[in-house]
Amino acid sequence: MKKAFTKERVCGTLSLLLLGLALWFGLPPSHHLAAAVTAALILPLLLRPGWAFWLVLLALTGVGGFLLTFRASGYHYAALLPLCGAGLMLVFRFGRRGMTRWIGGIAGAMVCLVLIPEVPILRTALASKQSDAPYVIVLGAAVYGQTPSLSLRHRADRGMAHLEQNPGAVAVLSGGQGEGEDISEAECMARYLRDKGVPARRILLEDRSTSTWENLSFSKAVIEDSGGTPGHVAIVSSAYHLYRAKRMAASLGMAADGLPSADGYPVYMTGMYLREALAVWKLWILGE
Repeated sequence: MKKAFTKERVCGTLSLLLLGLALWFGLPPSHHLAAAVTAALILPLLLRPGWAFWLVLLALTGVGGFLLTFRASGYHYAALLPLCGAGLMLVFRFGRRGMTRWIGGIAGAMVCLVLIPEVPILRTALASKQSDAPYVIVLGAAVYGQTPSLSLRHRADRGMAHLEQNPGAVAVLSGGQGEGEDISEAECMARYLRDKGVPARRILLEDRSTSTWENLSFSKAVIEDSGGTPGHVAIVSSAYHLYRAKRMAASLGMAADGLPSADGYPVYMTGMYLREALAVWKLWILGE
């Protein structure tokens, strides 16, 4: 009995620590203190015999539901790793043998499904280089009110670097207005670049898109409407996004060079690489 209680306590403690990491990873840095306090308050309760299973089950449900109330981002996808780890620990410690085999097989299959698309994602990210394309399509990212997110600033900076390296090039800033955004992503990037001295004549706006496919197809139309030929373009986006963007550009008849912008916070980027694997499967199956 004492041995079983010890295993239960160890399992519960590790599970709650994983849940604490899920909260830490799943929230922006400004919420990290709440995650630490939550874990500190729950851990002492494991000293009571027999509470570990129900306490971890309740915490697992609560943390999962809490994270779902926030807008999905890279933090949420990064949080899935420790959250799933806590759930699996609960199953393997307290579940029946048949259940653990099934759950283990499903978990292994899910890991393989995530890893398969990561190969071309990483290969494209690492192979991306400079470009001499006459047009650079800069894909949008989040805007907070009228303030560009870190990802958006990094993408705009990379687009500006292309303009500096290619004096005759023109930037197509692409991105519509989403939830929580007072202006379109394209307009936000245009203001950012104009403030840095980029002349308006070297900027074209595509401010209607809501997806990567629309980013590229609408940007192609903008280039054509301006009298240009979008046969050869450069695409600026986060490194994890370039494989999918280049595949879509090719299907639209554009030869595209990938230009990765600077990375963001490591936890956020880890989550976005996980999210991108799902998006690549959608591309492979549905073609968009």
